[in-house]
Amino acid sequence: MTTLAHLETFVEVAGLGSFAAAARQLDLPRSTVTARIKALEEELGVALFQRTTRQVRLTVEGEAYREKVQPALRDLEEAGEQLKSAQAPQGMVRVSVPVDLPLDVLAEAMASFNLRYPEVRIEVHVSDRPVDLTGERFDFALRGNRVASESVIVRKIASSFLVLVARPELMEEASFGELLTSGRVIDPAEVLVEAGQGGGAPVYRTRNLQLALALVLNGGVAGILPKSMCAEFLADGRLVEAACPVDLPELPLFAVLPSRRFIPKRVRLLVDHLASAFG
Repeated sequence: MTTLAHLETFVEVAGLGSFAAAARQLDLPRSTVTARIKALEEELGVALFQRTTRQVRLTVEGEAYREKVQPALRDLEEAGEQLKSAQAPQGMVRVSVPVDLPLDVLAEAMASFNLRYPEVRIEVHVSDRPVDLTGERFDFALRGNRVASESVIVRKIASSFLVLVARPELMEEASFGELLTSGRVIDPAEVLVEAGQGGGAPVYRTRNLQLALALVLNGGVAGILPKSMCAEFLADGRLVEAACPVDLPELPLFAVLPSRRFIPKRVRLLVDHLASAFG
């Protein structure tokens, strides 16, 4: 007999594309996950997954089944959330954040949120890869780029202006033009390239803001970085802000949520809390 547990297990395997990953996520033995899927397939009389040694994929029938089951499970979850919405928030919030997010700010925000809402648990995945919010069951993601999709809700929660920074001694020995010509300006957001100010071949090239900041602090290059990330070092004099011939844009931070009728109270509260922390 098909139970809610069978359906939840099916959706988890479908979203993660792995029996082992689904078992870890559900905190179940892999044998239990396998047995539930086998029982579901036997009851339905169809194969829901194509299994190989390397991957697990939905069959055509499996994909059609997921399109029916996943919204139904979401509706059941939302019905429960609505009943509990008047109570103190509780439960799990799963968040995907980019590698370059200031993790010290995130950690401080999580700690203060936990003091305020001790019954809410937060699971954070740090990665720059695109995520399927619904399929991977993330409640929301923080991203630096606006996501253009009708299937998501995008809310701008913060922004930081880019600035040109360097060690004081570096700016004393060379002008910006000289640094640019010699390739000693690191530009993770590629602002200079877009403005047609590429200069010489860069000594260093990276999209990672944390690594770029470390290279600037090491003294050999100037960098175009978020001012919020450099605030501590500008304040104590380890870095100085310099004039840049290119207009430097802001670097936004968006909260991306699955587009659905009901967003759990705990999720809304955490998004608001992070907007306050990063804003």
